[in-house]
Amino acid sequence: MDSKNLRAISLHRLHRRSTALRRSRPIGVRTTRRAERNLLLIRRQFDAHAPLELLPSENTDLVSPAVGKSRNPDLTYLPSEVLETTDHQVPAEAAAVAVELVSPSNPENDWVGKVRDYPQMGIPLYLLIDAGQRTVTLFSRPDGTKYHRREDVDFGEALHIPEPFGFDLVTGDLLPY
Repeated sequence: MDSKNLRAISLHRLHRRSTALRRSRPIGVRTTRRAERNLLLIRRQFDAHAPLELLPSENTDLVSPAVGKSRNPDLTYLPSEVLETTDHQVPAEAAAVAVELVSPSNPENDWVGKVRDYPQMGIPLYLLIDAGQRTVTLFSRPDGTKYHRREDVDFGEALHIPEPFGFDLVTGDLLPY
């Protein structure tokens, strides 16, 4: 196969992935290129440090019937056996982390609603990237009602992500929007 055909196949696959991503987002939600880039940079770092049994998942409904909550983080890491189902919903307590990019149109949802809901749902780590404020915040040590630890850094500073990932998140390449 020549390079022209390979390029055409690559472009076709890229278009299919891009179309699928757009279709997977709720109507009215627009992802800027910078937001997409920021999420990919974060994901690349988590991918490099994730235990083999955890797989990344984007736009998966995390449900917690015990507390009557359902949330859909931009990125999460789940045990591979949880992803063997055909159901789009998975138990929230299986998530190792929830990663969110703050929505410029509705920041309260990420800063208030999800800070309240994620610890109740049993999610041990909540990473919040606020490109408007140029900050990254990690909430950790949940007790079932709230997170007991909050760490904030500005873009350009490193943030330690605890086990099961165990690495220093580099934020210097994140872009504001």
